[in-house]
Formats: sequence, structure tokens, C-alpha cells
Amino acid sequence: MQETRVLVETRRTTGEKTISYWFDLPIDVAEFEEKLGIGAESGDYRIIEKVLPFSDEVHEHTSVYQLNELDFMYRQLSSDMQEEYTMLHTVYENLEALYICRNVITVYHDCKSMIDVARQKLMNDPIFKHLFEDCQEYYFDFETYASHLQEHGKFLVTEHGIFELPK
Repeated sequence: MQETRVLVETRRTTGEKTISYWFDLPIDVAEFEEKLGIGAESGDYRIIEKVLPFSDEVHEHTSVYQLNELDFMYRQLSSDMQEEYTMLHTVYENLEALYICRNVITVYHDCKSMIDVARQKLMNDPIFKHLFEDCQEYYFDFETYASHLQEHGKFLVTEHGIFELPK
């Protein structure tokens, strides 16, 4: 799993110095308040650096609670979705939208083409599975079925497989 942490800095100074500290996500609020000496709800802090796969959704004024919520949503994604988060983010406007759809996205792990997806979909079909293998190869046009899937479905091809997305 990718590293998730942020560098938080206090806005007001304690004495003469500004305090900053790296926190791993999810952030423990009690630890946050102890290390920085300010309340998590105070707004007297800002995020100055971040190491996050969803860093585009985190800004200087993102609260600890929002950070923890984003981290929770990210961790609920399958490992395949986490690996391909950048690619999936091209289809979904934000992490929350992907999180909402996570259970209806189908991943075809070892598929490199739509023909592979067509074969895998049919291999999971009980009626098709009972046909003899030579009958499957001789009588069924996988290329046409793959074209049909692509025309009538929504797919995202990645390095690690193909994702079938809801329409």
C-alpha cells in the first residue's frame, strides 16, 4: 500500500516558533492535539506537504477529519483500484465518486485486450462452460463479442488489467 502522510504546521506561534509535524494517516486526533498544542477543530494549522495518492483532493486548509475520511475511502478500495487510482481518477471526478462505485466495478486481472475479457466473461457463464472446448473455439466468435462488449459497455484498460465500469 502506498504511503499516506502529511506535514502539518501551526499557524499561530507557540512562543517564538512555528511547530510542524509529520502525521501518518489516519491521524489520531489526541496525538495531533498533543504534538501541535492546538485543537483539531481550531483551524489554526495548515498542511504544507503531503505524500498521498489522492493529494489533488487535499489542500492547505483540509481538516484532520476530512483527511481521515479521504483516507478511509481510499483504504476501502480494492488493491487493484488503489494500484490504478491515477487511471481511475481520469474517469471519476474525485475519490468519493470512485468510492461510491467501488462495488460495481469489475476487474479482469490478467486481461490485456477486450478479447481476453470476452473469453473470461464467457468462462464464467455456466451454459458456455459446459460446451466442449473445441466447440467453443470453432463456433464462437470472440472478436465480435469483444467488439459488442466495448460498444455497449464502459471499460478502462490499464497495465494491470481491464476495469469494467458502470455506465
